[in-house]
Amino acid sequence: MNQNAPGSDPVYKRLYAFREMVADLLRSVLPADALGAVDLRLLEKVPASHVGDDFRQRHGDAVWRLRAAGAAGADSADSGWAYALVLLEFQSGSDEIMALRITQYTTMLYHELLRGGSVKAGRLPPVLPVVLYNGDAKWSAARDMGELITPTKPALAAYQPSQRYAVVDARHAEVDYAGELTRAVAWLERSRSPADLARVAERLADILAGPERRELRRAFVDWLWVLCMRLRNADESPPATPPPELTLEDVRMTLEERVAHWPDHWIRQGIERGKREQLRRQAEVRFGAQIAERLSASLRREDDPRRLDAIAEAVVRCETGEDLLRQARRADL
Repeated sequence: MNQNAPGSDPVYKRLYAFREMVADLLRSVLPADALGAVDLRLLEKVPASHVGDDFRQRHGDAVWRLRAAGAAGADSADSGWAYALVLLEFQSGSDEIMALRITQYTTMLYHELLRGGSVKAGRLPPVLPVVLYNGDAKWSAARDMGELITPTKPALAAYQPSQRYAVVDARHAEVDYAGELTRAVAWLERSRSPADLARVAERLADILAGPERRELRRAFVDWLWVLCMRLRNADESPPATPPPELTLEDVRMTLEERVAHWPDHWIRQGIERGKREQLRRQAEVRFGAQIAERLSASLRREDDPRRLDAIAEAVVRCETGEDLLRQARRADL
């Protein structure tokens, strides 16, 4: 399901406030040698005072720290900690300078740790940056700071900054992630029908069984409930908030009812989604990827077939990409 609409931010912010979700995220993207160097059981949220204002003000981003595997003691000034930067991206396409932002956030974190006395100069901890992305377009941005810098001669290359980050592209990954919770997030993002969502609810009931996962289970229940309510009839008034006693089984049964009673609704949405994707591709052929991504972002919630048809004509008619974008913004195409 496309979660790039308003309301996506708090869903992810809530889920990734759970230590278990962050541990699963790291388990899903880090290579075996990196996982072997840290102890995910000792993962803990870093206090807000340890990070700069710019990082705290972003949508749900967080800093977590974890002990290096086999590290002895918990001296705040030792080198036994590693830090995980978790960035949540809700825009429709890749951020082409994400590698630069990662480098900036890492530098900010180091300054805050030095200022607070958590580390000493010469003993800076390693940082593990992870981007969780759920946009419409596949993530394509450079994943290393060095890739943003113009290639130069070997004599100068050694002086250039380089830092890599990992990406979980929830809607476009070609393989399942190692972590079962990260897989569940990807399943929800890729769901295209009430039947898909019902299957995810059934899987989650197994994954999240047990009293120790009650709060995390409730967070997923509330997310599924929101998705389910988006399938309602226009004249159907849902509760303002999910019922407190709601369970995954309740949501699954409701979704199965939608499968029987809402086929036309989903067929219509599928046609509209197909039109939007076709427009994006046509715009890319004529005007390039950047214009295509900007057009896709402007059409993300467009569901009027007449407007979509008019924009299709504009793709052919317009002489420049900027003209196409202006036409797409007009209400009287």
